[in-house]
Amino acid sequence: MSIYENYGGIIMMVLILVSVLVLGIHYKRKGSKGVPLDDSNNVIERFTRFERILHFIRAFTFIILTISGLVFMFIEANKPSGLIHSIIGIIFFIVSIATLVWFKSYTFKPYDKLWLRHLGGYLSKESASLPAGKYNAGQKVFFWMTILFTLILTGTGKFLMGNTVNETEPSGMLLLIHGCAAALSIISIVGHIYLSLWANKGTWRVLKSGKVSEKWVQSHHPNWEIDKVKSKAPKGHI
Repeated sequence: MSIYENYGGIIMMVLILVSVLVLGIHYKRKGSKGVPLDDSNNVIERFTRFERILHFIRAFTFIILTISGLVFMFIEANKPSGLIHSIIGIIFFIVSIATLVWFKSYTFKPYDKLWLRHLGGYLSKESASLPAGKYNAGQKVFFWMTILFTLILTGTGKFLMGNTVNETEPSGMLLLIHGCAAALSIISIVGHIYLSLWANKGTWRVLKSGKVSEKWVQSHHPNWEIDKVKSKAPKGHI
């Protein structure tokens, strides 16, 4: 058996714990950014009900995939977890691809360079207002990265499903690629949760009503309204 098959689960758990530790240190030193989101004066629709439902399905299936994947790694050839992993993986893939219907919102704008240059201000204690549309540059990178990882995980997973893995054959390399993509995905999601719950306090509330306040938009996504006006204006007018 390969090192990955023997120690993959342990390595994965260590990476998750290290990620949580690093983010905890970051919060202690840098704190939260921008205007926090509460339940008052939320009049601007950020997410439709359909968008929120897709988000919850994607989040739930990802959690199941993570748990079943870890069980499969710790308990060799655990058939129930392997079957669950395969079925939920298909659902996760379909839902993830469905989110591409909003790909235009995730296209990069010239002003995103400034956000990336300052890494969203997350390395500073000050809450500097950086240009961002409906989604900031970090959220756009996260979106496309998760789509890429989804394709890699689905592609490698489809081949590995039901096949015997041999580290000296292509299947061994595919298993390693699958594991690395899974690890990076989990770390990315841990970061995503941290940003929603602590680094940008109250942001998770948008998943309840789908709405945010004008003050919150001005603080976190100052270019969003401008982009909406430009998208509705006839060509040549703006």
